[in-house]
Amino acid sequence: MIGMDLKVTMEDGTEHVAPISYAVACAWEDHHPGKAAASMFDPIQFKQICYLAYEALRKSKITVKVWPQFIDTVADVQLVPKERQEKPSSTST
Repeated sequence: MIGMDLKVTMEDGTEHVAPISYAVACAWEDHHPGKAAASMFDPIQFKQICYLAYEALRKSKITVKVWPQFIDTVADVQLVPKERQEKPSSTST
């Protein structure tokens, strides 16, 4: 999985956290021909962020309205870094 999740807040107040998986990134690239996944956030474009949230929620099996009606249901999208588990120390005391 890619190292970020999306926290999507809907207009009705519900919140969902969904991973940006490779399947989500590929769907985003298919919807944005000629753009690399690295350009998802550079520069930030709201429609592209909403589409990323749309795909992330769908791939997480969360029911959403069809695109582009989905845009009207979104209140906020936040990027959330995934927790990185620390490796156990190899030194002993």
